Amino acid sequence: MGLLWASTTGRGRAVSVLGLLLLAAGLAWDYLLVAGLGGCLLALVVVELVAVIAARPVSVDRDIEPRVVVRQSPCEGRLLVRGRRRRGLVRLDVADRVHGALVPVVLPDHVDPDQPGARVVYPIPTPRRGLVDVGPVQVRLAGLTGMAARSTESGTVDQVRVLPRRVPVSGMMAGHRRALTGADEANELGGTDIVGLHEYAMGDDLRRLHWATSARTGTLMVREDAEPSQAHVCVLLDDRASAYLGDDGLFEEAVEIAAALCRSGVEDGIPVRLHTVSDRREVRVPGSVSRRPLQEHQDLDWLLAEIDLTSSLSRIELHSRDLDVAVAVTGPGADLRELGLALGEAPTRVLAVVDPSPLVGAHQEAGLLVLRGATSVSLAMTWDAAVHR
Repeated sequence: MGLLWASTTGRGRAVSVLGLLLLAAGLAWDYLLVAGLGGCLLALVVVELVAVIAARPVSVDRDIEPRVVVRQSPCEGRLLVRGRRRRGLVRLDVADRVHGALVPVVLPDHVDPDQPGARVVYPIPTPRRGLVDVGPVQVRLAGLTGMAARSTESGTVDQVRVLPRRVPVSGMMAGHRRALTGADEANELGGTDIVGLHEYAMGDDLRRLHWATSARTGTLMVREDAEPSQAHVCVLLDDRASAYLGDDGLFEEAVEIAAALCRSGVEDGIPVRLHTVSDRREVRVPGSVSRRPLQEHQDLDWLLAEIDLTSSLSRIELHSRDLDVAVAVTGPGADLRELGLALGEAPTRVLAVVDPSPLVGAHQEAGLLVLRGATSVSLAMTWDAAVHR
């Protein structure tokens, strides 16, 4: 009886109890028809139970493509099921576990006999930003009437990194032209600083070859240059829960507009820094005239995918002299005066506020440009209007 209860479903247990009651009542009161009905119900449960226990298990291999995806963009699981999918009174159900919830996988009705198993592609939902756990795959063998079942888990737990949704912005606000970092005088004559080297690749400008390093290493090396007069940009993302009044949706909008601003600066090849107000995380992306992808670009994407809210009330203050454009992205519950002071002495200081009910889109407040929008998209439109003003 212990094995019976271990593999029967709720329906099977209910039918077993009913069968036992009918069998006992029929035998006690000499109602053979009632006793026979109870016996038939018990026999049906036993037959399905034996069929499920005796069924050979199937093996499952799963792959995910892509492993890094933008929120709400397609992501697919690719499943290979080996073994007989139907065996007498047993059927096979497969589901993948995505962020704790089961996603059913519909298996094909017909399998090519030349193939080693059933292949199926199914969508993996990506409605939220962050690291999404996928797996293990649940394989369930069940009787045709659902009175007995056996479930096993196969495969490992993989992770899909879901990046913030891409919100387009037209460009970065102009910064104050400067000489080398830390200098007080402006530089109107141009020039470049070397910020790194990379191995020559097809399409690189031969004029930027670094001959000394190339001669020493025996490999053509190309300079990664940055203009000293380029605008230095810092995006300060408010990650304090109090700033968003407990609304996670507002924080997601804030992350999206912060990601859009950082991406705009990176695509323009200018130096970009991303800080969190709580001072928990920071990524610095150096400027690049060639705009060649750097390791810091990936670090920035990883941070934007993983950052979450904190209950900490501490805040960072930017004291760097080399900042030209400082933008704080926050929610309706933040103290704007406090954030304005945190932006330091950057010539261009902007507060981008995700406000569900903005009265105005843009206004000046104590030397700050304050932009408001209900969503990341509306804030991006307000930003573009301010850039082209």
